[in-house]
Amino acid sequence: MTFTKEQLHEMAGKVPFWFHSIDLGQGVVTKGWKSGDHLKDELESLRLPDLSGKSVLDINAWDGFYSFEAERRGARRVVALDRMMWAMELGGWNRYWQECKDQGKVPLPFQSSPFWHPETLPGKAGFDVAHKALASRVESVVGDFMEMDITPLGQFDVVFYLGSLYHMENPLAAMRRVFEVTAEVAIIETEAVIIPGHEATALFEFFPTNELNGDVSNWWAPNEKALVGMCRAAGFTRVDVIKGAASRSTGNTLSAKLRSTVGYGLREFSLRQQRPSADIHYRATVHAWK
Repeated sequence: MTFTKEQLHEMAGKVPFWFHSIDLGQGVVTKGWKSGDHLKDELESLRLPDLSGKSVLDINAWDGFYSFEAERRGARRVVALDRMMWAMELGGWNRYWQECKDQGKVPLPFQSSPFWHPETLPGKAGFDVAHKALASRVESVVGDFMEMDITPLGQFDVVFYLGSLYHMENPLAAMRRVFEVTAEVAIIETEAVIIPGHEATALFEFFPTNELNGDVSNWWAPNEKALVGMCRAAGFTRVDVIKGAASRSTGNTLSAKLRSTVGYGLREFSLRQQRPSADIHYRATVHAWK
């Protein structure tokens, strides 16, 4: 059915929290945490292949911006898969997160918080509204990609694995599962790190709690060599670096971390003496080909 502008405004306004800014038509754009301009730049930086006639799997789709974009670009079948964010009551979580930040406390893990509702999926409201407004044919699958049986999913020509890898406790296992559902190419976008003086060594930075952006679900940031190597270890035969250390945008640098000391056994030594400069965080993108 066709909705009026007023109906679209009302539908969008009933969603407590939008992560993506999605054009619902008739000039109505959802008020996403990621602005329309940000998503436009993000989309261009991914350098997506031609999706015409392709099957696409969008892992951890959230509001579905990339799922709907794949459909708009002519994909013959699109599957949006999520559970983590669909299970969260995001309005309450965001207020709780801000309180923890103000008080200098580490938030509870999502699943241990009172905002975790996998039985009702309150965080799926944005996807459902956009799906209805756009009269979309995108299929939704509720599942934790790391825990579910992925065999019934089958394989997809193009797999989106965007903003997810650094949330995985076991990133290599995650990459191997991405490999299993990929028929042609996986588009992988993730938090990444440059550790000056160690670019030739495959390294990950580990975040024990909420060191990265105050988010307890952030675990790892690979450097470029580790990201490419992990894709190859998972089985991909070719890895094209679309946005790496050399092409990073300073505008996307999230932080420059410098820790004064690190313990090693009973000895402590200064990182200022070990590294030329601070670690640099950025967003990396690779295309991993089967």
